[in-house]
Amino acid sequence: MKFAQLNNKPSSSRISMTPLIDVVFILLLFFMLTSTFVVRRNMDLATPSISSVRDTTDEVIHLELNKDGLTFEGQLLTLDDIHDLLNARLTSGDPVNLSIGEGVPLAATVEVMDALKASGGRAIALQTVEVTQ
Repeated sequence: MKFAQLNNKPSSSRISMTPLIDVVFILLLFFMLTSTFVVRRNMDLATPSISSVRDTTDEVIHLELNKDGLTFEGQLLTLDDIHDLLNARLTSGDPVNLSIGEGVPLAATVEVMDALKASGGRAIALQTVEVTQ
């Protein structure tokens, strides 16, 4: 009876690097394609310093933007009415106070701010309004 001889040679236990390199390149490609390449634009907002605080309650134009629309002293305004209002009431450098109600979309706020800026409003202050029920 013949017995099989055991192979006493050291076996080659090398790991092939080709599949590992393939996986690394696939991961690199995935992260490159899913990352964002858009440059975000920021809105310039200047915060007041303590030395610039003054009492301007008579000079400020108060506008309120809520779900119903834009109001000034209880009257509903359109974006076209802003130009007439600012021409009648605004002198150079007077601030415009825009109170934004809860649930107003950001797009509506930006449209009103653009209309204010196009009509000559340079100092626009934003504030939120708390809705009481």
